[in-house]
Amino acid sequence: MKPVPGRDARPERSRRARARSGGGTPAPRLAEAPEPELAAREALSRSKVELGAAPAPLRVLAHAPLATAGVWMATHGILLEGRVPRTTKLLVALGAVSVAPGAESLRAVFRSALASVEPAILDDLEKRGESGRLPERTQRVIAFARRAALAPAQLTDEDFALLRRSKLSNAEIAELVALGGLLALWIAIARATRV
Repeated sequence: MKPVPGRDARPERSRRARARSGGGTPAPRLAEAPEPELAAREALSRSKVELGAAPAPLRVLAHAPLATAGVWMATHGILLEGRVPRTTKLLVALGAVSVAPGAESLRAVFRSALASVEPAILDDLEKRGESGRLPERTQRVIAFARRAALAPAQLTDEDFALLRRSKLSNAEIAELVALGGLLALWIAIARATRV
């Protein structure tokens, strides 16, 4: 069957790209920086200390040291600090990246940072992006922040009201919105670079 110009051209390019890369997983679009500059090296080192490993998207950003440092600063300030407990935010991160195609490399990093959490909960989050084994309030937080990351336009006034009824402060809700934006950034970098 002959491709229809404009409509079938893109899928054909995708098939050709898959064939060049061995057929399965597409090849990364950006390799890791062989000798990152100081700002990038410091960000990568801090990420290893805080998360147990430097996420692959951060390692490929090391070609741009200030971008690497900026992404890490945002990650540290939003994901690892603040009023919402770090563990809760890491649970959100695992749940969001696990259901986001193209962000598979982030899954292992966030899971390893949650080594103290019951494995069955982590398995649930990896399979479905949520876990009924968690307290109801935590489930609400995860659902809200996951939606903020993956489908922010679908957040409703009721979603915010539900968090307020669960006794979250405006500061905590704002932090969850920022977490959603941060995770969207991580997912976008992973998808764009195919790492």
